[in-house]
Amino acid sequence: MSKIFRIFASVNQQVGIEKYLEEFRSEISRQNKTIKDLTDDVARLNRRVEAQNVEIKTLKSENKDLRERLLKYEDPQPPKNSGNSSVPPSKERMGDEIKRRTSSLREKNGKKPGGQPGHEGNTRMMSAQPDETENIQPNYCRECGRELSDIEGVEEYREECVGVRIIPVIKRLRFLNKTCTCGCCNRVEYTKRKNPVYLSSEIRALVVYLNIVMCMPYNRIKSFLLDVMHIDISEGSIRNFIEDAGDKAGKICDRIASELVKSPVAGADESGFYVNGKFNWAWILQNPKLTLTWIAKGRGAKEMDDRFGPNALENTVLTTDRHSAYFTMNVKGHQICIAHLLRNLNYLNDLDKNQNWSSRLQELLRKAVHWRNTNPETVADTSTWTESLDKLLNENLDKFKKPFRQIRNSLRKLKDHVFHFLKDPRVPSHNNASEGGIRILKVKQKRSGGFRSQIGAEDFMAIHSVADTAKKNDFSRWDTILALV
Repeated sequence: MSKIFRIFASVNQQVGIEKYLEEFRSEISRQNKTIKDLTDDVARLNRRVEAQNVEIKTLKSENKDLRERLLKYEDPQPPKNSGNSSVPPSKERMGDEIKRRTSSLREKNGKKPGGQPGHEGNTRMMSAQPDETENIQPNYCRECGRELSDIEGVEEYREECVGVRIIPVIKRLRFLNKTCTCGCCNRVEYTKRKNPVYLSSEIRALVVYLNIVMCMPYNRIKSFLLDVMHIDISEGSIRNFIEDAGDKAGKICDRIASELVKSPVAGADESGFYVNGKFNWAWILQNPKLTLTWIAKGRGAKEMDDRFGPNALENTVLTTDRHSAYFTMNVKGHQICIAHLLRNLNYLNDLDKNQNWSSRLQELLRKAVHWRNTNPETVADTSTWTESLDKLLNENLDKFKKPFRQIRNSLRKLKDHVFHFLKDPRVPSHNNASEGGIRILKVKQKRSGGFRSQIGAEDFMAIHSVADTAKKNDFSRWDTILALV
């Protein structure tokens, strides 16, 4: 019996182990499923966290942008434009440009627009010898209907119409030879052209004039000549005409440069522009009779020495803006542009309307300019003017915004150059002539998008220098360009 019980116990023990193993396997399966579910949950949560991080980054960026946009309402900063800063008109906001074009920056004087009482008007006068005469007369009698062609008319009124013929004139040049009675055959010297049909100097000059003076790009010049004059000309020919004129103008520019360094007073300015997509600098040095523009690598004082030679302007008073490079040059004296200062002070007026420091400084500068305008030949003692300027510059501006202190600190360094125009009647109070002489580059860039090549830019500078010099000396820019082609 004991043996049977032992066998039975052994069987029960084996059955219990199998059952335990089955339960263990089931538990492991459940644990694996739980782990997989947890892994999926972690992956899903990671994806959600990643998406939320992206959303947070986006919201932070939007928040920063909105804060910057809101800042101008919380702490209003007036926009800078050509009326209150040195920002060029080409970079103004559309609203500022419209305002500038539709309203004058001059202060109202109470006078009506147009000619004032006592102003001597100008009108066109009739020519002594008109090119054509056309008789406007009746051809039939209004009563009986008789033809009146055999009756000579009596003049009772005349007027003149000024017009122009916009048609090409084709002139054929025939080179003839003549044989003398002595038997000698006489010929006029000539050189056979590759193409015996060519464009006249007037058309070549018109092409150069439209490109340099009117700043028209090549394709518009081509369209203009084709539409108006029925002359088809390639852009390559246009470039050749400008290049030929530029070579001749370059030699004249050397003579202009040699005369400019002798000038007791001159104005200078510099401006950036693009050549084939690359940024360059253009410089100008001018006086009331001469203009010279050229291309430079930068806007440092070295560029002036490279063009004219070291110490070439040591006997010249230079009128400029407050660009620091000018005040490292070896010149006789400086005059900073008062017009620049007045524009910058306009910005301070808009920046803080509760202060009057900038308006008082403007008033002082305007009084000085007015005094010079009413006393064009008088040499002034500037001590009183300088004393008034010192009082304004020594006022405490700590409670004002940063631009106030920037202008004050700049004027403290340059105060000896503010009223030079009062000591020397030859020195202008502004640098408008230099700005106007170099502004043509901005017009060119706006209309044509810049220059295609360095040589093209150099030709433009040279021809503009010669044409502007001719204009200052009361010569026609058209006649000047006609002489270059």
